[in-house]
Amino acid sequence: MDLYYNILSPPSRAILLLGEALQLKFNLISLDVHRKDYVNPAFKKINPQHTVPTLVVDGVAICEPGAILIYLAEQYAPAGTTYYPPDPLRRAIVNQRLLFECGTLYKCIFVYYSPVVLERATPVETDRQKLIEAVAVLDGILQHSAFVAGDCLTVADYSLVCTVSMLVVLKFELSPYAAVRRWYERCKEVIAGYTDLTQRAVTMFQKWMEQENSKS
Repeated sequence: MDLYYNILSPPSRAILLLGEALQLKFNLISLDVHRKDYVNPAFKKINPQHTVPTLVVDGVAICEPGAILIYLAEQYAPAGTTYYPPDPLRRAIVNQRLLFECGTLYKCIFVYYSPVVLERATPVETDRQKLIEAVAVLDGILQHSAFVAGDCLTVADYSLVCTVSMLVVLKFELSPYAAVRRWYERCKEVIAGYTDLTQRAVTMFQKWMEQENSKS
């Protein structure tokens, strides 16, 4: 399996962490934003969206991180594990959390912080309010369960914890969201390799920011 990824991409890290949990061996192909690997013709032929992560299995490209996580869990998770539960109702909850992550929380983080990080622009207050509302939704989801889709770790936790790590790195104030903070610490403990991989990403992000600052 070829995995096109970038360690700075939270969805890429989610795939790497689930792969580690399932003891999978990917053929890792890192795409460099500075070389504009994302938009080269060869990669766009594989994935017209030219986004990471992209997993290629037997010549078939799977492009959305939620779809990749579900495929890996369905194909490789041992029987009896909870990464993607067999019950349709529980799966529906996992799917909802994945859709919330990609369509709401991740989007709000990207919209609010991208102008600040990439363009040194002034933050837009309405975008910040939307981000605050999205984090509050996640906090509400976690009020009565240990993990985002119930009391067991699922692929939705892998996806969301990597996205929330962006908020930590960008110093978003999480103190008002006790349930999110408890869940985040719990995930750090139970997801193998999380701390090491996140620290590598943070170090790379800091170096990238230094490079960008040197250009301005």
